[in-house]
Amino acid sequence: VLISVLLIVLLLSSVAVIIGNNYLISLKRASYLEFQTNSLNFFRNIESLALKKINQELRFNSNFHNKQNSLFLNNFTFETDKGRIFGQIVDRSSCFNVNAMVLKTESNFVPNKKSILAFRRLMELREIDNSLVDEAIDQIIDWIDLDSDPRAYGLEDYYYSGPLNTPKEYSGKRLFYSVEELKSLPAIRAIGWNIFNDDFCAIPESKDFTLNINTLNLEDSYLLASLFTDLQLSDAEYIIMNIPEEGVRSQVELSKLFPSYELGPANGVINYSSKSFNLITSISYEDFN
Repeated sequence: VLISVLLIVLLLSSVAVIIGNNYLISLKRASYLEFQTNSLNFFRNIESLALKKINQELRFNSNFHNKQNSLFLNNFTFETDKGRIFGQIVDRSSCFNVNAMVLKTESNFVPNKKSILAFRRLMELREIDNSLVDEAIDQIIDWIDLDSDPRAYGLEDYYYSGPLNTPKEYSGKRLFYSVEELKSLPAIRAIGWNIFNDDFCAIPESKDFTLNINTLNLEDSYLLASLFTDLQLSDAEYIIMNIPEEGVRSQVELSKLFPSYELGPANGVINYSSKSFNLITSISYEDFN
């Protein structure tokens, strides 16, 4: 009888532990789902605040932005009963927009010769083999353009949906939405992801490669050098390090600052203001971060 009682107690204890664990898991799951739902709403709110700040800045000052602009310096928060969201706006002009490799016509996307020259120069500075560069250019353009005819070193749907590619997919026939999409291209994988992760972005517009000279940092020297056929990397570094904190406002002013450098014509556009921005957010909500 005693053994039977002990067995029953042991069985009930096991059941209680299982029920308790399941209850705790359910509580954690419910808390996580609540956090997920609330965080989505919070981020929408802080995104609205960021858009309001950007629109206000561009309404009154669209021609000049430097590193000291209040848009980049004054971070902001959105507070709730149970947490706080932190927001930071950063300039997105210091990257090579992969969509600048093409220009939009009435019927298709066509190669942008100036941006392609800048791409070649950037790959040259990064010491990438010319054959891989040719493949990367054609594969990027083929991925975007609307036709199904592969360029000399390009690839179309027959490859992406064929047995040699995993997972099976189709070319975009549109501009890139994210630089991560470049990972689908064999040439990009062969070149190495670090270059594209560091130097590239995907802004949904097909215009010339553009940099805001006033917001560049030293690590952006490869990008600046790629704008000019004969500008050496060390020269680009010197220019970036010697741009005044207050910035420059025109090509004339830039040329006066650096008279010994030929800063035109370029494989893209040097700007003195920014039109593209990133919103970086973080959240502190009860026990979640």
